[in-house]
Amino acid sequence: MSTIGLHPSPRGLAAGIAASWLPRVAAALSLSAAIAHFGAVPPHLHDWWAHGAFFVVCGALQAAFAGLILWRPSAWLALTGVAGTLAVLALYVVSRTYGAPLGPHAGVPEPVEAYDLTTAAGEFALVVVLVAMLGEKARRWAMRLVMLVAMALWAGKATGFLA
Repeated sequence: MSTIGLHPSPRGLAAGIAASWLPRVAAALSLSAAIAHFGAVPPHLHDWWAHGAFFVVCGALQAAFAGLILWRPSAWLALTGVAGTLAVLALYVVSRTYGAPLGPHAGVPEPVEAYDLTTAAGEFALVVVLVAMLGEKARRWAMRLVMLVAMALWAGKATGFLA
């Protein structure tokens, strides 16, 4: 596995079993987020067709990712999952602080509710699991990406863009 950038198999039976579960946990977390996003389609579709379409596409990509990470776990796929999940999380933060960037309610922050907060927590856990799957070099790239998103959100807050 280490030749493709995934974390090399650790020593010992217990450690090997734990490493083999990471793609399964990632798939479960991604599928959970997909189900949550599919569940959010009707109210968002009612607000504006493009918001509903975003949730359909987001859910479909997360469901496809769940299948792919089980079928062919690889470093590039895990890094793609980290990038995509961070994009969704960043959009979540923006929509709850500044408001949706487009549409009839642009600039109006959405309330934070248990459903979406739980989904965001699961997506954050997905990023952690995907980073744990990576080897040292790929993990450095993933953490740079995490830091870039965190710094962009911090800059948005510091400049008053994100309330």
